[in-house]
Amino acid sequence: MIPNKPDERREHLRIDSALPLRIKTKEFDITTSTQNISCIGAYCKIDRYLDPMTKLNIDMVLNNQNNASSKAPNQRGVKVKCKGVVVRTEPQDNHYNIAIFFNDIHQNEKDKINKFIKNLLSF
Repeated sequence: MIPNKPDERREHLRIDSALPLRIKTKEFDITTSTQNISCIGAYCKIDRYLDPMTKLNIDMVLNNQNNASSKAPNQRGVKVKCKGVVVRTEPQDNHYNIAIFFNDIHQNEKDKINKFIKNLLSF
């Protein structure tokens, strides 16, 4: 996990973390995982091209893989729901990397993500 670099202009903490992610619209439903995340967006790999500005419904699970041994047996992680929009699509060899901006996210959902990031950074 890599926190923001000192010379970055990002306002929000961002970390590298592979979290379960489901992005969907009426036309498709894709399950993937994040490559990195902040409280305002995520970066992930998918198997199809999505146009920039494609609107998405997003479901995530914030699970602390680094501290799995301290979890209660039935604890599955914290669920986050929000809406987002594709802001960048980068073609790769056999997939696409997309950057998603969370354009409709409640403050309590942002707080869940920030708490998750801060907990991981404290290890």
